[in-house]
Amino acid sequence: MAQEVEVLYGVAPVEAALGAGRRRLVRLWHKEGGKNPRHVEPIKAARRAKLEVRPCGSDQLFKLTGSKMHQGLALECGPLEPLGLEDLLTAPAQGERQLIVALDQIEDPQNLGAIARSAHFLGAQGLLVPRSHSAPLSPTAVKASAGALETCPLAEVGNLAEALERLKEAGYWVLGASLDTESLPLAQALLAERMVLVLGNEGEGLRNLTAKRCDQLVRIEGSGAVESMNVSASAAIFLHHFLTQKAP
Repeated sequence: MAQEVEVLYGVAPVEAALGAGRRRLVRLWHKEGGKNPRHVEPIKAARRAKLEVRPCGSDQLFKLTGSKMHQGLALECGPLEPLGLEDLLTAPAQGERQLIVALDQIEDPQNLGAIARSAHFLGAQGLLVPRSHSAPLSPTAVKASAGALETCPLAEVGNLAEALERLKEAGYWVLGASLDTESLPLAQALLAERMVLVLGNEGEGLRNLTAKRCDQLVRIEGSGAVESMNVSASAAIFLHHFLTQKAP
């Protein structure tokens, strides 16, 4: 049986995949005659890993990646395998506060990537996603994350509600992002040393069972005519608040 191969594209995703060592690496393609100085290190890294390095034209890069955003680089590789919940629990914290971002059926790969990028940049412990009705760890998601998905721990579980209960047993305070009338303004959210931020589906928000597993529901208050923000924009605001605010 042939092993599965996908094609990452863009300088940051390719560089991150070469450095992280979490994938089976197959072949690196780069734009022939290209003079982008950011290509130098990925090409060196690929050669150190004894990969085949092939020059090609822009048309071939587009055929390989299906995107005009390839930035002159494409990496054939195996899929990125998610972790288990226990692996995520033992992942080291990046700062004083441990925070896991749980995604309740986020299905847009652009949103998955953008949330991963913010989470990794701001020092979250990692991401948690349900196995079904979630955006795959695709090249599109990795590109949107600027390569963060290659290094940011991401765990996959069969039942998100049960996983949240396991996290509560491990001492995590679970906060759900919700526009519900019972939710508290972000400034009033209780902070803890170990926290989970749960973000709901782009259209439906948190599922009822997921919301019931949260210790507290919180919202971002706005003053404009738009009812809410994109989930990835909301995630960045929540993450910055929870990871930078000092507990009273």
